[in-house]
Amino acid sequence: MASNKIHPLRQSAMEAGNPGKYYINPSEKLISKASHWKFVEHEDGIELIFNEAAFEGVLLFGKRYNNQAIGDYENKDDECSFIMNTDYLDARKIDYELMGDISKFYIPKIKVGEN
Repeated sequence: MASNKIHPLRQSAMEAGNPGKYYINPSEKLISKASHWKFVEHEDGIELIFNEAAFEGVLLFGKRYNNQAIGDYENKDDECSFIMNTDYLDARKIDYELMGDISKFYIPKIKVGEN
């Protein structure tokens, strides 16, 4: 069953004046594990931080899609995944860092003129 709450990543896109777009769309299963991951929005990118120990045995992955609207769900409910909107994020320049059980992904935003 889908949650009626607006996830902070979607809310952030709405507040930025892009109500039909978002940077990252987490699946419902990933949202249900919100206490084990977080995101930080920076002026020039999005940082995703995961507690890998909490996801032991669970495959966690990101998908890239162009021009995804909030209502477009490609995530399956049984997957711990997220969709990156490559209209706004440069998925080719992801920076990854692993520190013990904590993994950090930094995904730069695409500047308006580069889109």
